[in-house]
Amino acid sequence: MSDEDFRALYARLQQAVFSFAARRLSPEQAMDVVNSTFEVVLRKRDACPERPEEWAPWVMGIARNQVLQEGQRVTRKHHDNRFIEDYADREDPVNPDVAEVVADTEYGRWVWRSLEPSEQRLMTVAFVQMLSTADGARLMGISTSAYTTRVLRLRRRLEALEAEHLGTPILSERGERA
Repeated sequence: MSDEDFRALYARLQQAVFSFAARRLSPEQAMDVVNSTFEVVLRKRDACPERPEEWAPWVMGIARNQVLQEGQRVTRKHHDNRFIEDYADREDPVNPDVAEVVADTEYGRWVWRSLEPSEQRLMTVAFVQMLSTADGARLMGISTSAYTTRVLRLRRRLEALEAEHLGTPILSERGERA
């Protein structure tokens, strides 16, 4: 399956996968299923049926598995949250991951608007879709080392935007990272 075939398949089946998942899950979970389904399709495109008329059933089979996994994940998460107080002190509240700070808030929208289109695409691939390094690099059409470097630069850019938003310098007086 070529990249063009994948794009056409995504455009044709995205809504069908969403509808299938939304009948069983919440709209947010259904979007997660759409994303994970097409990530699997992208990863396994070498195993894709040869005839295009067999692609839709193959994708819907993957979607079915993703719906089941999402349901199990929600159940496990509910179960695991009973013991959340055991892990409450393990997170670093002073230095949270910058990618986790950027959420659906006014601050998040400001950060998104501050990014270049190429940075927005990379942020979507790396932090929203959370693809592996190899899959993200393949999707972006670059080498894994270039992908890793760009993600690192994006993290630094997000840190700089956060510092700008908070009005705090990200470098100490000696020129070291604060």
